[in-house]
Amino acid sequence: MLPLIRRCVVQTEPYVSKRSFFFSVIWNCSTKTEKCITEFRNEQTLQENKKLLKVALLGLPNVGKSTLVNQLTHRTLCPTSSKVHTTMHKAEAVYTEGDTQIIFIDTPGLITSKEFKDYKLAETFKQDPENSINEADLVGIIQDVTNVYTRHKFNDIILKTLENKREDAQLLLILNKVDRLKKKLALLDVTRILTNKENYPKFDDIFMVSALTGSGVDDLRNYLLDSAKPKNWKYEENTYINQPIETIIEETVRAKLMDTLPQEIPYKIKVKVEHYDFTDDGGITSIVLLECPKENYVKLLFKHNRFRIKYMAHNAEKELRHAFRNTVHIRLNIQCPKSSPNK
Repeated sequence: MLPLIRRCVVQTEPYVSKRSFFFSVIWNCSTKTEKCITEFRNEQTLQENKKLLKVALLGLPNVGKSTLVNQLTHRTLCPTSSKVHTTMHKAEAVYTEGDTQIIFIDTPGLITSKEFKDYKLAETFKQDPENSINEADLVGIIQDVTNVYTRHKFNDIILKTLENKREDAQLLLILNKVDRLKKKLALLDVTRILTNKENYPKFDDIFMVSALTGSGVDDLRNYLLDSAKPKNWKYEENTYINQPIETIIEETVRAKLMDTLPQEIPYKIKVKVEHYDFTDDGGITSIVLLECPKENYVKLLFKHNRFRIKYMAHNAEKELRHAFRNTVHIRLNIQCPKSSPNK
């Protein structure tokens, strides 16, 4: 069972409310039959008017997929960092406005077979992008316009993954990080090249955005809302992501590790929620274990009077507060297998 945090987290069964309503109608109709039937019909009409859109965002590592999802949903549900491979598995972030629900399928960055072996990555890095693009109503290819080596071309892995796209699915080109581009005319060159090569896909529309500042994101969100088709929602209105609370906390802390520690060190530290609980006002308190394989990793975290560990916990709390829309307190426990836990 995945608990509900002040109307902001997930549930395991998306249609529990509908079925509960149905059985309550049958149970109480003995004396108020006409009223109950009317209420049930109103509920059916409400479902018939609903619209749904599944959106898969694809791109190479570190192009800003998760940051864009956070901007589109107005919540930091997908952890981000300055290092590659922050997103380890597929997650569905949910944005509901009026009668329309958009499901954003956030996936790991597309990788080559060599990267898969070199980084010893999980199978999700291969399977999740392929699965998500197959079920999406709309696919967005995100291109980092600040990378002068890759912005004018699509990587072969992107073109191969697009082969799994449904024929009826829309395809968008999303040029990201435009705020960091000094020469704006370069955008026209990038657009012209990416949309005119014979072996490249044809796009239904093109958007130029900054996932970091939010520039152009409102236009993209409105386009997605208009693209939704009549269909019952997959999740209740109060649902914002299909991940358990523990996973959201762990992934957020792990992302802060990646921003705090150098090189490959954060990839080798295991992050696990030992305990979490709710406060009287609906907030969250959590104890998170960082299991370090080497003692020098512990020393790095405790360096400068534990400044790093305090800074990391503060940043994790800040992001989680924005995700859950409530107070969050994190305590990090550091443990090395060869030594006793440090708190």
